[in-house]
Amino acid sequence: MHLRFLPEEHRETYGEFLNYAFRPQEGPNWDDNRIPDPEIYHPRGFYDAPPDTPAADLDSADLVTVCAFYDFTARVRDEWHPLPGISAVASPPEARRQGHIAAMLDELLVEFRDSGRYLSALWPFKYEFYRRFGWATTNNYAQTTVPPDELSAAVPEPDGEFVRLDADDWDRTESIYATAATEDLALDRTEGWIRHRLFRRWDSDPYVYGWERDGDLRGYVVYTVDGDFDSRTLTVYELVGVDADARSHLLRFLRDHDSQVDEVFFKREHESTRLIDDLTDPRAATVEIQPGPMVRITDVSAALEAVSLPEDATCDLVIDVADDRCEWNDGAFRLVVEAGSATVEATNVDSDVAVEIGALSQLLVGAQSVDELVRTEALSVADADAADTLRAVFTERDVFLREGF
Repeated sequence: MHLRFLPEEHRETYGEFLNYAFRPQEGPNWDDNRIPDPEIYHPRGFYDAPPDTPAADLDSADLVTVCAFYDFTARVRDEWHPLPGISAVASPPEARRQGHIAAMLDELLVEFRDSGRYLSALWPFKYEFYRRFGWATTNNYAQTTVPPDELSAAVPEPDGEFVRLDADDWDRTESIYATAATEDLALDRTEGWIRHRLFRRWDSDPYVYGWERDGDLRGYVVYTVDGDFDSRTLTVYELVGVDADARSHLLRFLRDHDSQVDEVFFKREHESTRLIDDLTDPRAATVEIQPGPMVRITDVSAALEAVSLPEDATCDLVIDVADDRCEWNDGAFRLVVEAGSATVEATNVDSDVAVEIGALSQLLVGAQSVDELVRTEALSVADADAADTLRAVFTERDVFLREGF
């Protein structure tokens, strides 16, 4: 078996796998009405055929499992780095529990390493499942449900105007997003991603409205309205403003739907966003904290050497990495850090630090602290000096990967 590019003539079978995995309620006689894929989307097929089989000789019947990835670029410690986002991992029921998904993911990690994609991310269907393969959680996010009229306490007097946006306004929304999304793991969004994932959705396309002042777009909100006449929910997928003033006017826009909807549901916001603090009755809102996506280093040496670290940190430690899926990561590395740059080389000397690959991934992107990982036993240090060195090198960051994929 082997992983390879998915030929266009196998897309129907690929779609059947995805439909059964993610929308089985639609039954077998499904219509292929998927939204267009952006240019950064790369589907893959795992075939029950020899690796040297010519593409022309492959049959869709040889497909065992499928996956895909979005070729994202994301901010990591204030610089842009490749971050492929794995998606569409699916197999038909007759191929399950035979180790095919594990073998496919192993080959995908090899592809990432060989192509210089030293980090990766995904949204898990089960966290336990992907932890076994080395991924670890990046960030949590908040979900808030509130009656629209309760937003009145958080909105200003009317100013500016609201305008309907469409896909041809992609560059205007990107300008807002680039200004506001300053967190680590925020994406450098492409035109294709914005057109096909911000302005389109799988089941029904969203509304996108912006707030302007003197013709200058200052923020936008992406939402759908679901339910029937007796009970409707306005679901906010993204609300982005260049400042607090823009955000408050977008909340005013949502408040003004109080005659149409019973509740406003903010699907995925930064954990620090505390709308309840602005409400007259905070108990009117329900806030849930949910675990977010997961991240994984695919090439330890390349990742540590590529990502910029604090300029004032110095380090000379031997780190023993445990990675039972990627043999090139599994072992001891000498990490030397000076002036914000790292050099890494394999070594056989005794280690100062022992760490699981998922925990090292969290350290690298700043998603977890040294102390927290020591508490969970995913990280152990030889002495206090080694712990202090790690704290100086792998500082915590404001990490928020908001996009679903």
